[in-house]
Amino acid sequence: MEEFFHDPFAGRGALERWFGDFSSSRFQPHIDVVDEGPVLRVTAELPGMERDDLKVSVEDGAIVLRGEKKQDVRSEENGCYRLERAHGSFMRTIPMPENADPDRTLAKFDNGVLTLTVPKSERAQTVSRTIDIG
Repeated sequence: MEEFFHDPFAGRGALERWFGDFSSSRFQPHIDVVDEGPVLRVTAELPGMERDDLKVSVEDGAIVLRGEKKQDVRSEENGCYRLERAHGSFMRTIPMPENADPDRTLAKFDNGVLTLTVPKSERAQTVSRTIDIG
């Protein structure tokens, strides 16, 4: 606890990997992760983005979503006096449970919504064994 008072933001790196950077001017996609039994469904809202603006990868058992939402330069022309839409590059890391199989993830991008379907390994869900005590 004493360390917290000396450096309250020391653990920020781990938090940013999960929650992302919430700077007010940076774009961060909203993400839902739902357990649907045999699969996990990850849904990310990416309004105004194209498929080519995104990269989805698997790193260390987690799904990593990277991309860049480009600023609409036309917004700054002709007397624009307020810009509220966020833009910029982002990265979201979504840790997966042990029984998820992120290497077999299926991805669909439609109308600014990315949907990832992550199957679970049946073997990991149902296997149990007795461990001999020596």
